[in-house]
Amino acid sequence: SVIHRALMEISREGADAWDAARLHRRRDAWHAMLASLGIPAPELPAALARVSESLERVLADDRGRWLLDPGHEAARSELALSGMDSDVLVNVVIDRSFVDADGVRWIVDYKSGRHEGSDTTAFLDREQQRYREQLERYGRLMSAMDPRPIRLGLYFPALGGWRAWSFRPDREAP
Repeated sequence: SVIHRALMEISREGADAWDAARLHRRRDAWHAMLASLGIPAPELPAALARVSESLERVLADDRGRWLLDPGHEAARSELALSGMDSDVLVNVVIDRSFVDADGVRWIVDYKSGRHEGSDTTAFLDREQQRYREQLERYGRLMSAMDPRPIRLGLYFPALGGWRAWSFRPDREAP
């Protein structure tokens, strides 16, 4: 998505290098990306506003800034991994991965969907259950290459929402 691409771009330099003026200068590029994704012309202004609002929220959010910090050890965005999972060869792309100051490997998936209802906590809980197996698969693939403890996280740029849990390598794949 356009938000994913923008977050990858921000992660290269870190959130401190970005401000509202710099985000504004990228609007034409995001507009072109949205159009290339087939967003109908009448819907482009609203879609562009959602992208801008989400990115402004990330830059104002301590967790968002932490996730995008290029100073983390082994920090990577759009990390492609391949490996065997449940006797099947899988290829995945991890939105963000890094090792924090405590030596914990983080695997984070961005979810750019929006929630319009009032119960944000229940929404985030449902999304965690919905995407748990996807992130657990990422954890299984990463644990085959990295012996460090792993934490899995879902980050919702439009909400500043966050869900995280520890990966347990002894948990069986479905």
